[in-house]
Amino acid sequence: MSHLNLAKLFALSTLSTLLIACGGGGGSSDNSGTSNPPVTNTDLFTVKGKQWSITPTANNAYCYDIDTQAEISCTTTDWDLKFAMGTRTPLLFTNSGVSGSGNGGALYSPFDATWTNLSKELDATQGGSLPAQAWSVDAYSNAFMDTSSGSNSFFEYDLFGDHRMSPNFKTFLVTTDSSAATAIGSYEKPVFAVQIYNYYQGSTSGYISIRYINTQLPHDVKILTIDATQGWNYVDLITGTTSKNATGQWQLAFNRYNVQLNQGIGSMVASQPAGFYSADGKPIIDKFKDSNAYVSTEADLKAAASTTNIKWGSNSITSILNPTFKGTYPQKLTYGWYNYYPTLSAAQADGLQAAHMLKANPAGATIIRGNKGNSYARLHLTDVKYADPSNASSATTWTFELDIQPAK
Repeated sequence: MSHLNLAKLFALSTLSTLLIACGGGGGSSDNSGTSNPPVTNTDLFTVKGKQWSITPTANNAYCYDIDTQAEISCTTTDWDLKFAMGTRTPLLFTNSGVSGSGNGGALYSPFDATWTNLSKELDATQGGSLPAQAWSVDAYSNAFMDTSSGSNSFFEYDLFGDHRMSPNFKTFLVTTDSSAATAIGSYEKPVFAVQIYNYYQGSTSGYISIRYINTQLPHDVKILTIDATQGWNYVDLITGTTSKNATGQWQLAFNRYNVQLNQGIGSMVASQPAGFYSADGKPIIDKFKDSNAYVSTEADLKAAASTTNIKWGSNSITSILNPTFKGTYPQKLTYGWYNYYPTLSAAQADGLQAAHMLKANPAGATIIRGNKGNSYARLHLTDVKYADPSNASSATTWTFELDIQPAK
């Protein structure tokens, strides 16, 4: 399990504990007579019921500042929540990670929390007990990044109780020509196979070590260590060099354990060496302990040149606020914040007049952290209103309700 998944479990369990505790008085004692710290009864969400309504146009973004409780330009650094409209549906982002320069984040997917429960919350930080890792930040999604958790897919965290990253020697293919569905490139447009095998230089973390091949020359294995301790470091696999210059030639970039691809670069997972995971996806500790793993998995790197069924993926940005939908066609599909009705019968069952309409799901909710890291808001979508209720293509107005915990 990734450290981000562990953090989310901590947040959920701590919230449950707090909500139970809020029903009692001050401190309490267990059977041994040990006193527990008193639970605060002060509601820090002092700004309640704020409304943010957006009537978006396609392919435009709209941003909200929880400190001023107002919509602001997304070109500033002060936004906290971004509503990025596609052709018909939006994506939501926080000013965090790769989405912005802020210290924002989100605690829950709209599937993981309800407005009813979050409305009982008195303090987004849970009295300061909530660890920083519980806040999910926006991350790149590509073959190297696990889109389900927002974390990387090439390390496992804390397998041995030492808070260290352990490599799984997964092999990735990286192409400089994503229009060509082949594992072997050309001199002008090469394809590379890459394994990430270390995260440390001595005891210092953030130094990514990779070994890689040009798949035209599968026995010419090269190694490279990238200083990813401070910001993005850009890697040119063609020359085997790194740079802090994002405008030069590069295919991959590393920032700690985060990975991004350059424009026009494609990637995919070629293979996961056998023995590292059980059938249900759990790490096999003995394999991660195997001191021979580096040597034995080199064959997987070289074999990547024979990969078939090539499907290149590029960069996108993932946020916990944009979960995979649930449901089965032709019934309604739920995206957490709202439902989509693919047929007229499904729409009419929920009081709508036409197929392909959307309806808010006010139950889904989250808590976000502001860009400065010291203010918070719980929010849910309360309404999606159509200019013409019988026309799914007419303009829509989206309304969010927010309760805000201002900075102290």
